[in-house]
Amino acid sequence: MIPGTIARGQAVTLLYTVRDDADGSPLDDWLKHPADEPIRYVHGQEDAGLPGLAPALQGMQAGDRGKLTIPPVLAFGEHRPELVFEAVRENLPDNIALEPGQRLYSRGEQNVFQLKVVRLTEKGAILDGNHPLAGRTLCVQYQILQVDNAED
Repeated sequence: MIPGTIARGQAVTLLYTVRDDADGSPLDDWLKHPADEPIRYVHGQEDAGLPGLAPALQGMQAGDRGKLTIPPVLAFGEHRPELVFEAVRENLPDNIALEPGQRLYSRGEQNVFQLKVVRLTEKGAILDGNHPLAGRTLCVQYQILQVDNAED
């Protein structure tokens, strides 16, 4: 392996920003970190903070920069119509005044998941359980700052 090359077990430090490939709108607000702060992860063992990003960086080197396109299937998945449904008012929180765009959180057996209120109905509300970035192709501008042994 060439020193400074991204491979399994290497610690990678990089910067990246994300835009919607269709309209160029910035999507960094949906990410877990500010775009101007470097992220560090262990390649092949940890998430790079964005699904589909780490595999696309395999074999690149410190100092590399460029643009990647990550399709929905490798990012946050396709938009799934079956996750958009009507919930009756009795099954919605009674202590919250619901409004379109609002996020509700529900606990499953293993995870907490979010639902977006799409619109209110006579019976309750239309909810969308898709990830906010589902169905979007992501355009990622990246700069690889450092690649070294994870043990260092």
